[in-house]
Amino acid sequence: MCNGGACLPAAESGQPRRAQARSKRTSTHRLAGPPMKITKVSFWQIDLPMREGAYSWAGHSYAAFDSTVVAIETDAGITGYGEVCPLGPAYLPAYAQGVRTGIRTIAPGLIGADPRDIDAIYARMDGLLNGHPYVKSALDMACWDLLGKVAGLPVYTLLGGRIRDKVKLFKVISKAAPAQMSDKLREYRDLGFDQYQMKVGGEAAVDIQRIQAVAAGL
Repeated sequence: MCNGGACLPAAESGQPRRAQARSKRTSTHRLAGPPMKITKVSFWQIDLPMREGAYSWAGHSYAAFDSTVVAIETDAGITGYGEVCPLGPAYLPAYAQGVRTGIRTIAPGLIGADPRDIDAIYARMDGLLNGHPYVKSALDMACWDLLGKVAGLPVYTLLGGRIRDKVKLFKVISKAAPAQMSDKLREYRDLGFDQYQMKVGGEAAVDIQRIQAVAAGL
């Protein structure tokens, strides 16, 4: 197990308790060849800086988001990757620093497991750490990445297929002075956005001014 590139020995764990039954999904294990074992789990902390300087709402403002990237290596020489990046380091129950603590707790117990057996991996993770699904999400992504690489299929095919070719995005207007927020709306509109989410959260009178300024520019 590694943290920031510094590797630690990962011990074999005992058989964890069985997790509660999960929703049924079609097994893809037989598509993916002979048995495969996880040999190492590594993770790194990465700051994702805000392109516009800060992301602000209510009493929160962040110049960067705290992201964790995970790599799961196997005895087949194939590595899967995943990432988890909460919306701010402490705004949501998904606690950014808790991600790495949770992965450090779970990772030794995944050594020797077949990463393509997604439900079995989840049962094992639940036995090692109850709850905290945000911690498990990056490990889940890495396992799906591995399964897709072995099966020679994109993960969206394994999950049921591509439904559309394009995804429409909206742009967030961070909390700022009313005039600045109005200017941002015009800037985003010139970039081609036509859906927006605006952030407020301060004195009610100023929030009203913010809403009026943005609404006038729609």
